Amino acid sequence: MNSQPLLLLLMATFPLFTGGEVAEECSEGELSFSCEAPGEEVIIREAWLYGSSVMTKVDLGLGEKCHVPEYNLQYKKGSLLQYINKQCGGQAECKFSLENHVPSALQVQDQWEGGVLWAVYHCVHKSEFYRVCGSEVYAQSGWVQSIGYPQYYLGEPAVCTITLRVDDKQRIQLTITDLNIREIVSPNEVSCRDSLSVTEGSKQLLHRCEETKVPLSITSEGPELNITLTATTNLFPKRGYVAHFQALGCKTPSTPQDGYLIFRNATHAEYCCCVHHVFPDTLARQRFLQCNKLHVWNDTLPDCIDLEELLEDGNITEIQFHNLINGSTTYAQAEMLRQAHLVYDLVVPTVIMTVLVLGNVAVVFLIIYCRRGVIEEGVRCEELESIKANPEPTDVIDSEPCNV
Repeated sequence: MNSQPLLLLLMATFPLFTGGEVAEECSEGELSFSCEAPGEEVIIREAWLYGSSVMTKVDLGLGEKCHVPEYNLQYKKGSLLQYINKQCGGQAECKFSLENHVPSALQVQDQWEGGVLWAVYHCVHKSEFYRVCGSEVYAQSGWVQSIGYPQYYLGEPAVCTITLRVDDKQRIQLTITDLNIREIVSPNEVSCRDSLSVTEGSKQLLHRCEETKVPLSITSEGPELNITLTATTNLFPKRGYVAHFQALGCKTPSTPQDGYLIFRNATHAEYCCCVHHVFPDTLARQRFLQCNKLHVWNDTLPDCIDLEELLEDGNITEIQFHNLINGSTTYAQAEMLRQAHLVYDLVVPTVIMTVLVLGNVAVVFLIIYCRRGVIEEGVRCEELESIKANPEPTDVIDSEPCNV
């Protein structure tokens, strides 16, 4: 076998999601995975062979161990995900070595010798996986797994869909860490008989069969994704699939008691307390929240407190109470004025423009009318002067002078 198993296309430049345990070992040694709690199983998130140029050795008291100081794409020589998943996926504990678990590894030993085996894995309890066909999952993060993993996957029902949902202002990042289902085996087959598909509404984001060699990452445009496993046999001896999902953006906070939401988008939110109520930690009616890069709001959102209750409990003085009451009333009036400004900003300019246009039209008509009268008067005077110069016996001459 050639060197292809170790020289795979690199598709990630940074970790696809955070957390998990890091396992490292010299490429000639064995990589160890272990979950201590009963019912937990090893889920490999990603696994790489690093070259020797970035490798260092550390002494952990049990002898020297190879170490990669940082996650860096340029030092990766290939993905080991499919081989480690095959050996260790779904196990409580496991050991992996290139020599024993990668086909024909010894034939290309010069390509991996002196490097580092590096992997990130999670210990996930069986009860934490979403597996039930037809279920709708509303959560900020979690794991999805096909029934029977890693021994087999089921084709009963033939179409098994799990729907993921988050808040309206959020998106979903789905990372498929293991996919191993029936491949195309016959020359007569033009498409996958069994497949895993990911859809968002009517839009298909992924349609795959066979085995994945690197993690597959899909990001939705909205708050919902559908994961569908389609199978043609009741039971097939392949692992199936495992996927992790994470909401992108902050979850909409619960509306505080005696408060309300003013504004919310993907990155910011504004809340306000009802009249004569404030947030207890700031004694202010308003609170602005910003969603940071970790998808967490930069501040808390406590329930609003009645100012009279704060006064009775001695948390504010009489002077503070009256100042806050006046400020609260002023703020309420300001809110009304702010809404009224929209009317004034639209209606008043529209009325002014309409009056100006109608006034200009009236002036134009007046000018045309007056000009028309002047022309008619000029014609009359010219005829009168002509009669005066050449009178006929029957002509009656108007003695009124022309004023043109």
